[in-house]
Amino acid sequence: MSINQRIDKVEARRKLDSFLVDNPELETLNAKLAQFNLFRILKIERAEIRHSNVLAWLLDPKETHGLGAAFLRRFLSRILIENEGVDVPFTPARVELMRLEDVEVFRERDNIDIFVHSRLGRWVLLIENKIRSRESDRQLKKYIDLTRKNFPRHAFIPVYLTLEGDDPSEEGKQEGYVSVSYNTVLEVAERIVEQNRSRIPTDAATLLDHYLVTLRRLTMNDRDLVDLCKKIYGRHREAIDWIVQLGASNQVLDACEALANDLVGADRVTKTVNRVFLLPKEMAQFEITRGSGWGFLPTQYPVMWWYYFGKNISNLKLVMEVGPIADPDYRIRLLKNIKKAGFVFREKKAFGGAAKYTRILRLSQKLRAKEGGEEGDIDDSPAYITSVAQDLWKKGWADGKKIVEILKACKPKAIRMR
Repeated sequence: MSINQRIDKVEARRKLDSFLVDNPELETLNAKLAQFNLFRILKIERAEIRHSNVLAWLLDPKETHGLGAAFLRRFLSRILIENEGVDVPFTPARVELMRLEDVEVFRERDNIDIFVHSRLGRWVLLIENKIRSRESDRQLKKYIDLTRKNFPRHAFIPVYLTLEGDDPSEEGKQEGYVSVSYNTVLEVAERIVEQNRSRIPTDAATLLDHYLVTLRRLTMNDRDLVDLCKKIYGRHREAIDWIVQLGASNQVLDACEALANDLVGADRVTKTVNRVFLLPKEMAQFEITRGSGWGFLPTQYPVMWWYYFGKNISNLKLVMEVGPIADPDYRIRLLKNIKKAGFVFREKKAFGGAAKYTRILRLSQKLRAKEGGEEGDIDDSPAYITSVAQDLWKKGWADGKKIVEILKACKPKAIRMR
């Protein structure tokens, strides 16, 4: 570790101590976040299925929320006001006067997240709800085609609901889908709940209040919470950035590090923010001059392996890479031999002269979902991650052996065998 790196770590620890010790704003934030909330306790704050269940409940005039058709009426009006292109034979003002007692609300009818049908009004509201995921190919068109087939001579109001009002695909737009954000859901729900507070049963009121808190946090509309977070971040930005950086070093990478220690020995394993570097003993015999290789390692080598896992991805990756080599002629010669052995990489960039890193092998495994977790949560249990990492290594090392033979046959003057 360099002197500058040691200084940076000392400074980071000082700022972290300052952030965590005697910080009244952080204590206030913890208290606010610790307040009892059904959706947080059940870990369904970002679960699309649960949000669809609550929205379907709110949209159904016959349900137990005590709001009657008020939420459905106002939600429809807002959609029509904000999207003039919706092709229906009624106006927002007309919606406010429509009888909605016949409305039926379905979940997952023909795989549509929320399906609202008025037999007397001859209209259908389709809602495709996306919080983390994106629409799949031809998904929106399929839903419209099915609805047209099953409900001919009906007016359609197709909605693409996302946290931030993202646009649907071009195909979705052509089919008439309009984008609606959860901000709209929040604004309508807040207004309707406040106006009808006296009509809402006690248990339903509790659920609605908890849901509104969840929506405010999802949409960053809890002003007190947002202002408090901004204040804390403004005063402790570097410490928080350091926490976020180190936070990426999670159970997935911990399991990979433990496996790497078993595979190659702890002295040839280095863990960074989102990677675990490892060097098999068969490759550790090839040592190259300073000014080459990976700078954070005490000894330099031409080829390195690493596992990768970062935020917002669901794949564990294993990479074998040729790194910086001070002798450019040797680097080119090595890569040419690797190419002859059948490895595929970006040749134009690798042979361009300025390249420092060339990935010669990439393996990836999608991690399974966590049982009982929110949508998008991966199973990061150590036993499972270890098994995935082992499978990747078994597949990768078959090619790794080929690289060992290439390194033996392609030695520069600057390299020496131990």
